Amino acid sequence: MRAKLMMIGITAAAILVLALQASPQAIAQGNANKPAPAKKTKPAAAKPATPAPAQAAAPAEKPAAAKKPVRRKKKTAAMAGVPSGVGNCIKHLSQMAAKDPLIAYEGHPEEVINNGLLWNDPKSKCSVGSDENMRKKVADLASKWRMHDAAAVRSILQELEGMSPK
Repeated sequence: MRAKLMMIGITAAAILVLALQASPQAIAQGNANKPAPAKKTKPAAAKPATPAPAQAAAPAEKPAAAKKPVRRKKKTAAMAGVPSGVGNCIKHLSQMAAKDPLIAYEGHPEEVINNGLLWNDPKSKCSVGSDENMRKKVADLASKWRMHDAAAVRSILQELEGMSPK
């Protein structure tokens, strides 16, 4: 019995010593999840002790009101995404091809052609499907666009507009 009480006493003393030793570390560390304190702003330039005659006649200035943060909209690309429908995709490509000089194929035109017109998936927004004649025209359009042949691109788009279902 005495041995049991002795072991319990030694264990309690060890726990007490460890707790006392750990608490200064915990106090020094502080709360790791606490946000950093706000940065202090620089004080305004010191005002002269004696006001000038013009300043003395002016009424007391109002304290500067706290400015609200201005939320700005994120700029979105003017021609982002693939439109729905073959006719809309071709009109969209025509709008891009109308710009002079012809915009680079890599980027949005490539997305509309590869992920829209030539994408052979029933879930595609503007796939030409299994129409081989139209697929060949679209592939020819892509190759001419890569070569920056603006006249050929515009003529192929005119042909595709005539071929596309309304």
